[in-house]
This record gives sequence, C-alpha cells and structure tokens, in this order.
Amino acid sequence: MCGICGILNLALDPAPHLAAIDSMSARIAHRGPDSHGKFELPYLALAIRRLSIIDLETGDQPLANEAGDVTVVFNGEIYNHLELARGLQARGHRLHTHSDGEVIAHLYEERGPGFVRELNGMFAIALWDANRKRLLLTRDRAGEKPLYYCQGGRTLVFGSEVKALLEYPEVSRELDEQAVREYLFYGYVPAPRSIFAAIRKLPAGCTMVVERGETHIEPYWQLRDHLRPPGEPPLTRRQEKELVNGLRARLREAAISRLMSDVPLGVFLSGGVDSSTIVALMSKLAPGQVKTFSVSFPDKSFSEEEYSTFVARHFHTQHHVLTADQRSLREGLEILAGVLDEPLADPAVIPTYLLSRFARPHIKVALSGEGADELFGGYPTYLGIQLSRYYLRLPRALRRQLFDRLSARLPVSQGAVPVGLFLRRFFAYAEEYCAVRHAIWFGMFSPEELDRVFPAGANGSVPPDRRALEPVERVIESARFENDLAEALYLDFCLYLADDLLVKVDRASMACSLELRTPMLDHRLIEFAAYLPARLRVRGFRLKDLLKKAVEPWLPRRIVYRQKRGFSVPTAAWLRSGLLPLANDLLSESRLAKEGLFDPRFVRRLLEEHKQGKADHRKPLWTLLCFELWRENWARN
Repeated sequence: MCGICGILNLALDPAPHLAAIDSMSARIAHRGPDSHGKFELPYLALAIRRLSIIDLETGDQPLANEAGDVTVVFNGEIYNHLELARGLQARGHRLHTHSDGEVIAHLYEERGPGFVRELNGMFAIALWDANRKRLLLTRDRAGEKPLYYCQGGRTLVFGSEVKALLEYPEVSRELDEQAVREYLFYGYVPAPRSIFAAIRKLPAGCTMVVERGETHIEPYWQLRDHLRPPGEPPLTRRQEKELVNGLRARLREAAISRLMSDVPLGVFLSGGVDSSTIVALMSKLAPGQVKTFSVSFPDKSFSEEEYSTFVARHFHTQHHVLTADQRSLREGLEILAGVLDEPLADPAVIPTYLLSRFARPHIKVALSGEGADELFGGYPTYLGIQLSRYYLRLPRALRRQLFDRLSARLPVSQGAVPVGLFLRRFFAYAEEYCAVRHAIWFGMFSPEELDRVFPAGANGSVPPDRRALEPVERVIESARFENDLAEALYLDFCLYLADDLLVKVDRASMACSLELRTPMLDHRLIEFAAYLPARLRVRGFRLKDLLKKAVEPWLPRRIVYRQKRGFSVPTAAWLRSGLLPLANDLLSESRLAKEGLFDPRFVRRLLEEHKQGKADHRKPLWTLLCFELWRENWARN
C-alpha cells in the first residue's frame, strides 16, 4: 500500500514548481513510511511513498520494464500478479523483482491502456510511456484506492489524497458550491467532484490518458454491463442451489487471494456475517493463528462485542478488543479533522481509525467485509423498498391519512437505528421514483431541510434538493434494472460504497500506515453478485438471503441469522452531551452568520430541538459539525 503523486506539463515544456513534488510526497508519507522514490524529467515528476507488504527487499518503486521506457508508480495490491508474471515470462519478458507492481509495466508493453482489464486487485496507477510521451492514470473497478487530479492551464497535478495537491502552489482552495450541496445531502462528495472547485476525482473503473496535450477519461469497466437484464426467466430450485455453490466457491477464492503478504495480517471482526465469513475462511488455512480486532462501545445498544467475542472463541482466534468511550471518540474526531482533507459525515470513520491505530502494532494488513451489503442486500432500507410496494397500492387519500396519523406518534430516536427518522422519511417520500426515494431515505439532510439550510435567496431558480440529486440521475442513466431493489443495490454500490465507505476505510487505515483489504470486492465476485436476481439477495424481508445460505456451513447459526446492527457511533446522544459544547461553538449563530454559507437561525433551531429531545436531528447536525471541523483545518489555510 502506498501514496503516489505527480506533476506533468502537458506541452512537455519545463514544468513550473516541479520541486513541489517533494512536499507533495512528504504530505502523504503516512501512506508509505517504509521508503520513497521519485522519477523526474524537466516536464514530469512522479513520486511514491511505499508501505512495503510484498517483496520487502526489491519491491521499491518506481518500477520499469526491461528497456526502461515504461515507468510505474502505484498504490494498492495486484492479487493475481504471480499468474500474470508466469504468463509474461513465458512470452519472453524478464522480471527483475518479485513485486506485484512490476507486471504492470510489462502488461502495458503488450496491451497498451487496456492492460488494466487483466488486473485483479485494488489500485491507483500512474504510468509514463517515454516513447509516446503518454501519461496514464487509472483506478480499480470498485474504487478502493483513491486518485485526485487538478488541471490548471498546461499543468496536471495528481495524488492519492487532496492534501498532496494542496501542496502545489497553483491549486486553489475555493469551494465547489455544488459539492457542498451534495455533501450535505449524501454526507460525502460523490465523484467526479471534490469539495474544492479545482480538484476532481478520477472515477472508479476509469482510465485517464494524457497525450499530445489532450486529456481523455474513459471507463474500462462498468457495473451496469454485468446487471441481470429485465425480463429474465425465473430460476428453478436446482439453479438456485447451483448459485449458492457458485457463490461459496467465489467467496473462498476471493478471501484466499487476499491473504498474499510478506508481513503479519489480521481481520477487523464485527461479529456480523461478512467479517465472520472472512475469519472462518482464514481459520481453515491457519487454525488458531488468525488475529482478530474488534471495537466495543459502553452503550450496549451500539456495541457488537457479544457477537465478535462469540465468533473469536468459536474459531479460536487471537482476539483483541478496543473499548471506544466518548473520550476516545472525541480524541479520534479531533485527530481525523486534520486527516480528512474532504468532509465526510460517516461517524463510523472514528472507530475505524481508532481500531486501525489499535491493530497497527500487531499487524500491517487487515481484512474487512466492506461491499457485502451493497452486493448482497444487507441494509434495512432495502426492506423499505419491499414495504413501499404494499404501501403504494393503498388509495392516495388513505396514504395521506396514514402518514399524518403515524408521523405525530413516531418516537424520537435515540438508539443505533433511527426508526422514527426513517419511517418519517419513508412516508414522506414513498411516491418518489426508486432511486430518488432511496437516496433520501439514506441521506443526511431531507430535501426540505436542504432547501432551508442555505440563506434565503442564495439558491437561484433551481431548488438545491433537486440539484443534489444529479449524482443519482447520472449513476442510473442508461442502466436497466429488473426491479426497484436491483436499482437501489446498484445505486449504493456506485455511490455510497465508492464515495463514502471506501473513502472511510482508506483514510482511516492509511492514517495509521495500515493496509485494509476487502475480499468482497474481488471483481469476479462483484460481477457474479450483480447478475443475481434481486429477489435472491433480499427474499421477502430476509436480507442477504443467498449470502447467508452460502455461508451456513461455515458459521454458527446464531451469527448467520442475527439482526444487523452496523458499525455505529452514538451520535444522537453524544450531540446532547459530550459533543454539545463543540456543536454550540462551531454551529453558533454568530459564526455561521459571519461565514455566510448556512442559515444560522435554521441551524440553531435544529440544534435546540435535538438538545431538548423534541426531534432526532443527528444526521443534519453531524453533517454540519463535520463540515465545520473540516473547514477549520482545510479551507482556511
């Protein structure tokens, strides 16, 4: 695992500020503290900070082909590199290291930019072709590894994190107003935007080619090409059984491939189906030797310690538990304010960081279960899709009456699952088309709240809530779905997973120089899951039905069929207690009025209603608080 960055003058003239490559590289040293490397020409600089995992002695980067005319720096792991290396050597290539990255240069020699389709892994790659004077940037299919870029005039700068680009003198810190709007709605900034107007994200599954002064971005892989087409005939019981067996084989293959390492590794164990499956598979290979790491909260309604401890004992792992109380969560929040160079309103980033820091003295690589919920149907919001089918069959007048009566009686949520908040949004937006209502159910600000948080007159002629939905409309454009559930699963994979969850685990783990691997995101497993009938993933009101059938032989029944809780943080209570002084300060009327971005009176009303227990405003308040913490550290310097 590494951090990469670079500078290119598109006209191939001497690049201004080329020396900034050193400060850019130093800014992301946490991603790779073991070694650093650099490749320079008058018009180009590439730099790499390496966290050595494979080939500890000869795997330093940059890497090159035999002739030295193809140079590579990359962040990530290529899990099929041994197979690729054997094929390359059989075709006459000479490899000088055992690094998984060296195969990239040789594959490019043979296949050009299309080489990336041969890779099974997580990666962000920068490749320089000296003969064609071509720079190529590319990311893995799911977007596990990040890559940001800024093109200003004739200069292109890029890096693994925004903070590297901000070291380049000509990169502006001006905010992207549309990105701010989208952040408030989703709790993250969807690609290709970043929170800064000058900086963009290279989307997952895409390649940028820079040649002859021109820049082109094209997808080399899209999930929509692997979806089950509408109108496919239903499966027989025998076919369903074959799918269970096929899924079981792919899970095993994906997990085993991610055990490749020359350094110690372990598992982040929540006690849910996904991480427990990884523990089960690892334990078959190394009984009693698997290291597991879990986080526990004093509030038992949020803590999964009961289940993680049960799994650890069942598989005889070397188990380690971190207790995250309000004091340690506050410490994590303050540290992450200096780490997260884009605002991120996912509270789980805090325990993810604390757990990464806790595990790092024991291991250098951790496996986790990200991706399974989006691929196999694990979120309670998918049950809302099932419920909406029945709800929308009722006459409109009856629906209105039901909404009015229930809204007044729903409780103010306190626990890990904000039932009252979800049900209010369910009834209010059930008549929207699937992708929109699903995004609203999942979202941080409701459309009405989003419309009111900006000062009056600042929104122009288009309501901000509809503009915030542009990423949803872009993602589902040209895709065809068998039903609403398939549409929601696709949306969550392309947006929530790519731009929230994978950002969360990358920044939190890499801040501790820890590599995090996600077996569920093996692209062969992704493609297999995408073609599954949606009703096999969520059967009636049973979440992850097919996945659970596949892992039944490996896990105790108590774990397979337990209620999903998720990696939650008690933000609702925290905002009424230990975090209230910070919220009062950062969200004060005088401060917000001076900044002029958000309506101070509306924000104050949200804070007062939440503090007094009249409403559950945890989502919008947490989103605003994270934004203001981010602004303190990144938008003012």
